[in-house]
Amino acid sequence: MQKRYLYIFSLLVAAVLVAGCVQTPVASQADEQDGLVPRKTGLDSVSAAFAFDLSGAKVYLEPVAVEYTKRHPSTTSPLRAKDYELRDKDMLRLQELLGETLNERFLQPRQSQLVADRAEADYVMQLDLSRFALGAPIDPLVSPWRTYTTQSAHGVLSGELTDSNGNPVMRFSDRRDIGENFGSFGPSGRLERFNNVTFWHDMRVDLRRAFASLDESLR
Repeated sequence: MQKRYLYIFSLLVAAVLVAGCVQTPVASQADEQDGLVPRKTGLDSVSAAFAFDLSGAKVYLEPVAVEYTKRHPSTTSPLRAKDYELRDKDMLRLQELLGETLNERFLQPRQSQLVADRAEADYVMQLDLSRFALGAPIDPLVSPWRTYTTQSAHGVLSGELTDSNGNPVMRFSDRRDIGENFGSFGPSGRLERFNNVTFWHDMRVDLRRAFASLDESLR
């Protein structure tokens, strides 16, 4: 019985120590220069102008920029590093998906909307995917055999929102594991078949989560 109480006590002490290690968000040098204040968030970082809420605004979404993790293909594989990159049609689809999910989970709750003409916009949003890596080529003609992976892709999603004068009013960044099977058996989830259908499904789910977290950060 005494050992049980000691065990419970040690767990309580550990919980207190972990809670004490939670740090208040700290502004980066760039954020301080632009007058942006860090917000508590489930993402890696979010900063915004004081009392910023984006209510009733028109937002123009710039074409997304993608920077890929450098790959070193095996000499025995017929696949090239280029096969693991998004093609022009995929970039157009990604841009459309970013606009849909950003509008659904972040803009609409604020009675804001995306506009197609930059001249009409109150704000401009630039989104980037850096260190982006696909689990396998999404073109079935390139990779016709079955590929199994625990993730569809991973990378860092970041964004910057600027006003009509080009002044930053919000920045965010977060490392994303796209399509990871959380809660599955094993430390890295379970293997699932990769194809273009699962990739776009996983991307939609993950972007909804990301922009929902961004929404919560500014509430």
